[in-house]
Amino acid sequence: MAIQIERFKNWLLRRSPHSATHIHYARDVALFFRWAKKPISDITLFDIDAYIAHCQDELDHVPATINRRLAAVRSLYEFLGLESDDAPPNPVIPKRHFVKQGRPLPRDAKEDDIERLFAVIRSTRDRAIFLLMLRCGLRVGEVHALSLNNLYLQPSPGSLPRLRVVGKQHNERVVFVSNDALTVLQRWLAERPRVASDALFVTSSGSRLKVNSIQVALIRYCRKAGVHISCHQFRHTFGRHLVEADVPITTIQRLLGHAHYSTTERYLHVSPNKLQADYEAAIDQVCQRLSLDEEVGQ
Repeated sequence: MAIQIERFKNWLLRRSPHSATHIHYARDVALFFRWAKKPISDITLFDIDAYIAHCQDELDHVPATINRRLAAVRSLYEFLGLESDDAPPNPVIPKRHFVKQGRPLPRDAKEDDIERLFAVIRSTRDRAIFLLMLRCGLRVGEVHALSLNNLYLQPSPGSLPRLRVVGKQHNERVVFVSNDALTVLQRWLAERPRVASDALFVTSSGSRLKVNSIQVALIRYCRKAGVHISCHQFRHTFGRHLVEADVPITTIQRLLGHAHYSTTERYLHVSPNKLQADYEAAIDQVCQRLSLDEEVGQ
């Protein structure tokens, strides 16, 4: 079984070399079979039923986590079907097994927490990394994948410094760089080790900085600052900042690289100040047209 999972992992890596899907799916599949204690060919849809109950009742996993693990198992069987005509049937049936889930609002970070966090980040490289997330809305994987040829920091007159970012599904987009992020980024470029790698963010030995290393560094800084902020919360905060600045939702969609408008629309709900201002402006007009402020009984 270990050999099949390894082939599956390599297949995923070949399909999406810039994605971490192969790592997550291989781990999820290994967890499933460790629980099932059965060979791949013996798994049935009833085993999947029992695994969902195990995840819900014993592990207390949220629907999104359960669905990702089911997607990993289903993907494994799809891979096996591509390898052989005698592959076992896929035991994961979407209409039967995938758990319905709501659409949680983006979780942004508080301004005070961000200030406390950046107060303890002394490393130029790390400040540049987290400022690009906060000011450009980059995902941690997008920061990890940045290379020197993605930088356009000296544009023609009238243009802003920008980055070419490779997002999900290898979709590219252009993001602009704020003045404070540009200052720190240029400082990092001056300090960056002169190595053969074209990666923007490298270790002291010259290798590309890994996603996990960025996440671990943020955890360490958060502990020092006494706050709780994830890498993705920087991206959500960027979205909220744009909403509060009255940036059109279609522009926000392009800057964040969302494939669907409905994903971007959720950011309208994480800015209470914006909602309140819109409500006040609207309700004032309504009250002027339909005044009901006379006292009862007059």
